[in-house]
Amino acid sequence: MLVTPAAPNVPGEVLQPNMALPAIFAAADPDPLKASLDSVWAAINTYGERYPELLEEIWSVDSLMTPNP
Repeated sequence: MLVTPAAPNVPGEVLQPNMALPAIFAAADPDPLKASLDSVWAAINTYGERYPELLEEIWSVDSLMTPNP
């Protein structure tokens, strides 16, 4: 028997605010590479099955910041 103060989460549902919180802590890591990768990983988990939209946005910003040879 499972007793919860609220309705239990349906498997597969993601509570987006809860999944977004680790991105904030990851971004504070002193190692910039680790901070960026961990932040993106947390964001991907937050977006759930819509993660391709997030990656497209990240790639579009990255292409603007990459200098052309």
